[in-house]
Parts: sequence; structure tokens; C-alpha cells
Amino acid sequence: MNYLRKLNSMTKPLAVAAVLLLAAGTIYQAAAQQFSTRPKANRFTQQGSNAAANAMFSGARDLIDDAQWSKAEDQFSKYIAAYPKEINLDAAMYWMAYSQYKLRRFNQSKDTIDRLLKTYEKTGWRDEAELLLAQLPGAVTVKVDPVTVDPVGQVSPAVNIAPVAVLVGPGVASAAPVAISVAGQDPVDVQIRTQEIQERIAEAQARSQERVRESQQRMQERMDEAREKIKDKTKIDFDFDFDFDFDGVGKGIGKGKAGDDDPSEFKIVVLQALFESDPQRGMAVATEWLKPNSGQTVACRRAALTLLARHGGKAVTPIILSVAQNDPDLKVRARAISLLGAMNDESVVDALRDFALNSQQSEISEAAIYALSQNTGARAAGVLADIALSNKPVNLRRTAISSISARSGEPAVDALFKIYDSANDIEIRKSVILGLSRRKSDRAGARLLEIANSSENVELRKEAIRGIARRGGETAVDTLMRLYDSEKNEELKDTIMNSFGYLNDKRVTNKLIEIAKNPQTPLERRRRVVMLLSSRGKDPDVIAYLEQLLRQ
Repeated sequence: MNYLRKLNSMTKPLAVAAVLLLAAGTIYQAAAQQFSTRPKANRFTQQGSNAAANAMFSGARDLIDDAQWSKAEDQFSKYIAAYPKEINLDAAMYWMAYSQYKLRRFNQSKDTIDRLLKTYEKTGWRDEAELLLAQLPGAVTVKVDPVTVDPVGQVSPAVNIAPVAVLVGPGVASAAPVAISVAGQDPVDVQIRTQEIQERIAEAQARSQERVRESQQRMQERMDEAREKIKDKTKIDFDFDFDFDFDGVGKGIGKGKAGDDDPSEFKIVVLQALFESDPQRGMAVATEWLKPNSGQTVACRRAALTLLARHGGKAVTPIILSVAQNDPDLKVRARAISLLGAMNDESVVDALRDFALNSQQSEISEAAIYALSQNTGARAAGVLADIALSNKPVNLRRTAISSISARSGEPAVDALFKIYDSANDIEIRKSVILGLSRRKSDRAGARLLEIANSSENVELRKEAIRGIARRGGETAVDTLMRLYDSEKNEELKDTIMNSFGYLNDKRVTNKLIEIAKNPQTPLERRRRVVMLLSSRGKDPDVIAYLEQLLRQ
């Protein structure tokens, strides 16, 4: 297997590094366990087409960043169950396995990794998964004769110590699972090999970050394709699966595709051909299909709606609205409601508001929120704010907030301010903070700083700190460094330090080294700093500092 080959190639340099660690005497095993080359959980925000899924994934990644392994495992498990078609399920599986590993649930971690590798054979997370698998107890054991080291770190036949336990894979050193040792190494050679290991770690981090960027690009392309499906006037999907995937909207609605021998499929093809040849006649036939007791199948009626919306423009709005209000089939109604949004017609906003706020069927409410998100008018934005402040389920309210945050212009910022000031629910306020972090507005940045400085709720302050980091730029760097220096709450200082991982800036690197060198910095935070520094690339200052630690 790949990870066995990697293990063999890494055995010798890792063993040498372990000798140097023991000789140094100040960086002991527990610290080494924190020094990990795992992909950064918080460098980038995943952005798929489903905002609720994005929010859940981002929240779970933040739990990884805060080392809340049990909560992270639970969140990723719920994410996988709730969004089985999301583009980054392989990443979620990896982080769930990583959380299980940190909780010492090694059998569960192995099962999750096996499922990841089996389900996603071409996953970009294969290297990390295989290396994590190599860490599990009993996975691989390499035994070599004990190493001899003298009291000042010089290799010598005088003093014998037991075999050194070295973690192979996403860690540097650990108590298990691989026992490796080496004898007779020259100290200069040891130092050179240690630096090579550090460089290899940095390269692995860079590759991981590149995979995240590529994943983001794929998700953005997916979103663009989904929008084009509705706008495209020249083609049609024969399964007519236009059931939006915005915050889980449309989940389970009309996913069935007609079989090859289903007469509905042939009728749909004929109807499209008629639309292409004679749009007016096509609209007349589609309208007949949508009348009560037309005898047409659900697939045919849904296809008729889609073709009417594509070819008819606002002239067919009354027909589609009537279907949305009166059709006896839930799937047909949901399709009609979703298409009303794509038409960007102000006359249907009130109807969509009624669907969203008053329907007892979640599929209808979800469809209406999706439709409102497609409508670019100011009234639609106002209705979304009303939904966010309603008593609807939290997931629907968060969907509305996400839609508002994606809109252009300062009115969207005003709406987010209004929701934050009016809502008492912590989860809703967190969603608003996430929305503000996506805005380039100076007002949005100022509000995040206000929350980070003065909110009475620690969780909201943490979320605002992360939001400032997500915005990036020099202002974020200056703000976070000032916050770190002035903050008295140690838990918040940890959050600020972790948020530095979002920012690729030389000043951040210098700040992290400064924090690590400060004798007043708690040991656990210094360990975290070392891990963060490992992702800063081949920065000569970082390498010099790590070498300095090893010489202590």
C-alpha cells in the first residue's frame, strides 16, 4: 500500500529526528504529539452551493481548531448524514476519522478511513488518510536496535536508552504506534536531516492547501452550473432535476429520473422539440398539461413547468403561481415555487413570503426561501430578513441569512445588522457574524470588531474573531495582533492565536514566534504555536527558531 511505502521512506529521517528530540530534553513527547502536519482545518472556508451545509462544515472545522474532538466528531457525523451529496464529504470523513483518533477511538477511526478510501477512490485526501491510518495502534511496527546517546546529546556507545517511539504520518513523535531507533549518527547529520524533515512537512502543508483551493474552485463551478441550468434557453436535462440545492432546499423532491422505457420520458422529449420548433404552441400544450385532471404524470407536469419558465418569461408567471398554490402534488408545487424565483418577478414576492412563513410543509418553505434568494429585488431581501427573525426552524432562518449575506450592496449589511440586533438566539447571531465575515464592507468589519471586543457572550466573541480572520488583509492582521495583546481572557487569546492560521503574512509569523518565546505563554499554547509555524512554508526565521528549540 501507499502508506507502507511512505513509512519505509520516512523511517530513517524520523528516527534521527527522534534522537535529537531526546538529546535536547526540552521538547518532550506530549509536545511532539501536537506538532502535526495535518491539513489546516481553518485556512479556507468551504463554499459549496448549500449554505446550511457550508455553515455546519465550517463550524465543525472550528471545533477541530479548538481541539474539541468529541464535538467535532459529532458535527462531522451529522454533516455526513444530513448532506450525502455535498462535494466535500471526503474531507468531512477525514476530519471525523482524525477526531476519533484524537479521542483514542482507534477502531472507529480505522473504519471511517476505510470507508473514505473505499467510497472515494480518487479523493484528494488519500495521502492524509493513509498516513493517519499508519498511526493507528497495531497498524505498522518497525523495530530497530536501541540508540545510544550521551548526556549532552552526542552519539556515543557509552549510554544506552530504550527504542524511541515515533509517530509516522501526520505527527512527528508519539508513544505509538511505530517503534524506531538508530545508532551511530553524527550530530551534524542529525541536524541536517531534521531540517529536511521540516521542509518536507512544509511541502506537505502547501500541497494540502492547494487541494483546498482546487476544491473551492470546483464548488464554485458547481454553483455556476446550477444557475446556468435555469438561465439556459437552449437545452434541457431529461431528468429535469432542477430541484435546487441551496441550504438543503428541495431535498428529496423529484429526484427520480424516468426509466428508459417510461412513456413520460418520450413525451417530455417531444414537448421540448415542440418548444424549439414553435414556442407558442409548446406553451399551449404545457399549459394544458398543468390543468387539474390533465392526466399527466408528475414528471410530465414538472417538465412542463420548467419549459414554461425557460421560454415564457414573465407572461407565464400567473400560470406557474397558480400551480404553486393549487397543485395537489407536493413535488410539482415545490418545482413551481422554485421557478418563481428564477423569473425575478416582484409581483410574486408576497406569495413567496406566504409560502415561506405560513406553510406547514418544510419542502414548501425551503422552496420559497430558495426562490427569494434568486430574486434580486429589495423587497425579496426584506422578506428574507423577516424569515430570519421568525419562529421558523433555525436551519431555514440560517438559510435566509446566508442568502442576504451573498447579496451585493450596503442594504444587505443593514439587514444583517438588524437581524443581529433583534435576534436572541445565539446560533442565529453566529450565522449573522459568518455573513458579515463574507462582506468586504468596512461597516461589516467594524461591527465584527465591536462584537469581538465587547459582546457579553464568549462564543459570539470567538465567532467574531474568526470572522475578522476570514476577511483577511492587512487590517485583519493589525486587528488580531492588537486584540491578542489587549485580551485578558486566556480562552479568547487561544482563539485569536488559532485564527492567525487564516493569515499568510510575515507579521503573523513574527508574532507567533514572539508568543512562543514569551516565558509567560502557557506551554499548551506554545505547542500550538509550533504547529502553526510548521505551516508557514520555508520561512528562514521559522526554521531558525525550530532549530533553536532543538538545541535548548
